[in-house]
Amino acid sequence: MSKIAKKQRKNLQKCLKHLSQICNEECTLTDTPTNYVLLGNAGHANLIGRSDVCHALPALPCNYQLFFPPHKQFSVLHTEQPCSFIIDYLSRKRIKTHLVYPAFIENNLNFTELKQKMRPPGLNIVEEIITHEQEDMLMKFFVNELEKCGNSTDELKNRATLHYGYKFNYKTNLVDLSAPLDDQPIPEIVKEVLKEIQPHISISPNQLTVNIYQPGQGIPKHVDTHSIFTHEILSVSLGSDVAMDFKQPLAGDVIPVIIPARSLTVMGGESRYLWHHGIARRKADGVDDVRERKLRISLTLRECTSTPCRCDYPSQCDSQNYGKPRFELSSVQDARDIEGQYVSDVYEEIAEHFSHTRHTPWPGVVRFINSQPPHSLIADVGCGNGKYLGTRGDVFIFGNDNSLNLCGICRQRGHEVFACNALDIPLRRETCDSVICIAMLHHITTPHRRITVLQNLVNLLKPGGSGLVTVWAQDQYLDVEETDEIRPCNTNSSEEGIGRRQFDTQDVFVDWQKQTSSTQNQDSQKFYRYYHVFNEAELRELFGHVVDLRVDAIKYEKANWFVTFTKRLD
Repeated sequence: MSKIAKKQRKNLQKCLKHLSQICNEECTLTDTPTNYVLLGNAGHANLIGRSDVCHALPALPCNYQLFFPPHKQFSVLHTEQPCSFIIDYLSRKRIKTHLVYPAFIENNLNFTELKQKMRPPGLNIVEEIITHEQEDMLMKFFVNELEKCGNSTDELKNRATLHYGYKFNYKTNLVDLSAPLDDQPIPEIVKEVLKEIQPHISISPNQLTVNIYQPGQGIPKHVDTHSIFTHEILSVSLGSDVAMDFKQPLAGDVIPVIIPARSLTVMGGESRYLWHHGIARRKADGVDDVRERKLRISLTLRECTSTPCRCDYPSQCDSQNYGKPRFELSSVQDARDIEGQYVSDVYEEIAEHFSHTRHTPWPGVVRFINSQPPHSLIADVGCGNGKYLGTRGDVFIFGNDNSLNLCGICRQRGHEVFACNALDIPLRRETCDSVICIAMLHHITTPHRRITVLQNLVNLLKPGGSGLVTVWAQDQYLDVEETDEIRPCNTNSSEEGIGRRQFDTQDVFVDWQKQTSSTQNQDSQKFYRYYHVFNEAELRELFGHVVDLRVDAIKYEKANWFVTFTKRLD
């Protein structure tokens, strides 16, 4: 097999894996011509858009569609009838210097469903909700309104805004319900639009924010405040198409969704309460095709309320989560700050109390340690209070931890430990026979930093050495001994080893109640610890980025994922 053929095969396998994840089914390739063609090396990640692929295609005897998953290195072509010649034709083509790797897909794919899957749950877009004439009238009206106000009503560098009904305070992200804008009610021209969109909404808007965007302007990602607005956020888009980015708080890829001009966007459910939405500051959007931005006006309509929010997403809810820190990350320094304030500093404060609650070794960890040959050298990275350091007498286990106070507890127990951060372990490479990292990786804030930790673990191992990593699971279940059955956990149970928490997002702050007195019923001090809770697919992808590592097994045990791995010999 030639070098190009090997590269093509590897690329197609990777693309097929991502497509299978999107479709929630196993996708396969075939040599038999079908209606679906996988175009490897021809996706958004290659800076290739719809018009680029259309230009490269031959004259086809039928209609066709293209599907571009966001941020992936492939696209999918759907033709109304199989075109046997297309593989040979595209195999010789380059698009923007990228050699295309085409292959027929055996599965029947539903493009409408695929595009819907790429949207956050609860997001509904109704196109052409108003006419071109209504759009022109609305834009002229609000441009005139802006000029009356001296071209700006708020000191916002990204856009100009106007407020009606109630004024939205961008410093507090709240509305003062005691101060309605009696002299600035929702304009009659907008009330006419409300009559037309009524069949698509379930709220009665009493607040309007008008955002005026010049080409290149945007709005940072955010979630509209839960406590002050009801269950739907509405937006009527005027003047220009735009790509709005949606993402869960630091979980998964950003999903760009095209918001067409003259459309109504309804954010409800998960898309309203959990997903962050925003518009990047750029002059063109490259989703499906390159769209140049023009002057755009959005009418954001909301219903203000004084009733506390009781949504199903407490991690993002100010009503249910008052006083709890929010997870916002935009730089490496932010990652360090969060790990410092909500991990390192907390464990220094709670070390003694934490150690009193961590005394029984987990059976799965003990099994792994017992499986190592006698006289093995084992590193426990993130050893905590050292409960695994004395597991066996015929092996040598040493530990390290970022907490000086936890290291002190280990030394009091006669264990060999030193203090260091797992992101920078000052030990020689290939010195250990095995390594364990128990309940530590979930305190690391970003995928890049997690990969660095895992690479450091592998670097400690001799070739052929083995490792074990455990992390909290996002979906926590009750383990049933000696069966394959997994049941949802009872969140009120106090039984040892049962997951007691349910997470609606992956980046969370979990409270720790530190007793300030040994006497019962005395006051306690609350601390918050940062956790990233994992799903299995994410773990496999994360470990796949680590050099010289082979995953042996990923198993679920006691509300945690247990990952065993080996350092490759070659």
